[in-house]
Amino acid sequence: MSISAEQRAGLLEAAVVLVGAIAVAGLVLVPRAGLFAVIGCVTLWFVALAYDALRARLDGLMLCWILGFPFGYTVLSFPQESSIVTLDRVVILIAFTGVALFKPNSLMAVPKALRRAGLAWLAFLVVAIVSLRNVHDVLTPAHLLFDGFLLPLLLGWAVVAKFDVRRRLTTIHTAVCVSSIVCAAMAVVEMATGQDLLPTNYSGMYFAGTIPRPNGPFAFDVDLATVGIVSFFFLLFLRAVLGPKLSAGRRMLHWIGLTATIGMSLMPMFRSIAITLLLALIIDTLWQQRSTRNSWRVVLLFVIVGMIFVAPFLLPQSMIENRSSSGNVYGRVAQFEASLRVIEDHPLLGVGFANFGKFVMGEPRYVASYDGVSSVGTPHNNLTEALAETGILGFVPYVMIQVLLSMAMWQLRRSSSSGSLVWRYYIYVFLSFWITGLTESTAFSPLTVWYVFVVAVFYKYAMTGPDSRHLVEALACAEVFAGPAHVF
Repeated sequence: MSISAEQRAGLLEAAVVLVGAIAVAGLVLVPRAGLFAVIGCVTLWFVALAYDALRARLDGLMLCWILGFPFGYTVLSFPQESSIVTLDRVVILIAFTGVALFKPNSLMAVPKALRRAGLAWLAFLVVAIVSLRNVHDVLTPAHLLFDGFLLPLLLGWAVVAKFDVRRRLTTIHTAVCVSSIVCAAMAVVEMATGQDLLPTNYSGMYFAGTIPRPNGPFAFDVDLATVGIVSFFFLLFLRAVLGPKLSAGRRMLHWIGLTATIGMSLMPMFRSIAITLLLALIIDTLWQQRSTRNSWRVVLLFVIVGMIFVAPFLLPQSMIENRSSSGNVYGRVAQFEASLRVIEDHPLLGVGFANFGKFVMGEPRYVASYDGVSSVGTPHNNLTEALAETGILGFVPYVMIQVLLSMAMWQLRRSSSSGSLVWRYYIYVFLSFWITGLTESTAFSPLTVWYVFVVAVFYKYAMTGPDSRHLVEALACAEVFAGPAHVF
């Protein structure tokens, strides 16, 4: 008897809940034996998923990675202080190996527009590696380059080539909701206690006056906020493509997950996140043609603006002074001037990838001030960081990555009926990543892998539609690959 994707996802969720309940009961009744049993079962399950992935069946491993991604650099890493084995590295390398060793005629061909963006990405990688010659201790920058730039590239290619996005939409939605709920719950506890629940040697808790700014399972609060807002628009996209015929339980899960992502993005208290949400709401209001939904958006806009004016009277004064202080803006203006001095002295290859902080430390020439506020010592801007650390040779391909990727997404509008929807949500995700990235340097971190995964899912969904021109081109390419084998 055949069952629908919705029923299959429901059975899987019920099985996960049952297994989880048994595991919790085992840990309570027989703690040591229950712990070993849970670890053994999870290990065997992961080995089975890895075996499937090596045969280019990526779906199970990818879904497991979505669920565990937030904990990839804390709990699911070894050793935790200077991690060598992490969830991202293991999953992405296994997936890439499985796809690379598989028959080409069974893979989805990557369109030319997307390949150009990938080539620009490779060019930046080469320049960044060459720039490491200016770095004395290359171990940390090399790890960051591997996690933040090589792994996202491999993951994006694996998703486009083999991940069955359309078949797994329901399960992807469930995994994102569950992981977001766990992250938001951790953030709430951290705000209540003022303590980092998963501290590492490079993580830290910051405060807005006396109010903690949580980081959840991540190293920094900006990581929690960026993943939260990207996941917020990702869930909205998944809800739009799943359609209105959803069970009451799944709709409830969606709203809880959506609330969790909003909490993740706003609890760290970044002004750039609030600006992004407000800008996306304005764009969406202008985008929609239906007057009923537009009226609700206009009301929501007035509510948000009203909250901005009312907040100073409701929130603690120390927090308001910390987050609305002009010193934050002046410090970034001073830092921009200091970064320009570094760029002026090292225009070609920069000072070395991820080496800005160490390079300017103790150098009075690279300290600037604006209106009495000194520079902060790190670029706090994706573009100036790329230019200062990799020079013009790295800055040009880095900018071309963004331009070519946006052009590839723009072309989806005319390739299928779902292309316009994908382009719309890509704009929101792009703004989420870059508005904060122009004040906090979000792109130079391993969390780029989540942004690339979401964009790759968007692209794969659009290019595998029943009326997609990309699907026709990919099938023709597969026939070309299969031709020599048939002849032989």
